[in-house]
Amino acid sequence: MRALSFLTRAAALGLLVAAVEAGSAQGLLDALNEAVEDPTLPVTATFKDTRIVNVQSNETPAEGVLHFVIAHRFGTLNSGAYELWGLDNAQMRMAFDYGITDRLAVGVARNTYQKTYEASVKARLLRQSTGPQAFPISVTWYSVAMANGLKAPTDVNPYYFTHRLSYVNQAVIARKMNEDLSLALVPSFVHRNYVETSEDAHDLWLVGVGGRYKLTQRFSINGEYHHYLTQQFEEGFSPSLSLGVDIETGGHVFQLHVTNARGMFERSFLAEPAGSWADGSVYFGFNLSRVFTVKS
Repeated sequence: MRALSFLTRAAALGLLVAAVEAGSAQGLLDALNEAVEDPTLPVTATFKDTRIVNVQSNETPAEGVLHFVIAHRFGTLNSGAYELWGLDNAQMRMAFDYGITDRLAVGVARNTYQKTYEASVKARLLRQSTGPQAFPISVTWYSVAMANGLKAPTDVNPYYFTHRLSYVNQAVIARKMNEDLSLALVPSFVHRNYVETSEDAHDLWLVGVGGRYKLTQRFSINGEYHHYLTQQFEEGFSPSLSLGVDIETGGHVFQLHVTNARGMFERSFLAEPAGSWADGSVYFGFNLSRVFTVKS
């Protein structure tokens, strides 16, 4: 009897241990399944292209991808029927951006406005993500150097090559609020080696805001505004304000916009806006972008 009682207790203890081990294994399996089902993933397509309208978005070309953009900016809408509301006059920008990695890109561009050349670098420092280690925002750094290619002014002597140069540094702080709405805060620093008068500042600080609202899978409305922090301008001078739409057509992104900025490079639309929305001296333009996979 004692032997039978001992065997009964041993069997019960064995069953208890097996149940505990099975429960622990199931708990571990459940945890692994949860980790597989809910990983930390970067948020994608905050904006449809590398620019919101004029200003940079947080997006960069993927590694090995060449991003090619042809942009046009026409004359002012208030120029009347004789100028076909500005369509008779056009400026063009042609740009190439290449993704060295998924988070680092370099670019070059040429503008017919002021015959300006650009060289830039763009880096995604932080990326918004979802999941167990979610991060709420994306932070992208953009730096560009620009060179004015116009003939040297005859009333400035001496006029050095360094007088042609200007620089802009920006931080693009973006968040995709939901599947439809994306917002960006863009503080900018502009340095101009040469200014026309002593009243013009060589250094300018600005803060910009931009956004995108997706109406359909391939269509969105975009807008941006840039406010000066360090310099006051004469009456009638308008900061840069731009409104537009993005249309995705398969391999292309077609951006149509209206803006009071004449030029399509940073120094121009940040430091030298030329028109006023109040009197209709604004410009219609478009950007057409296409990507090519250079390295798989």
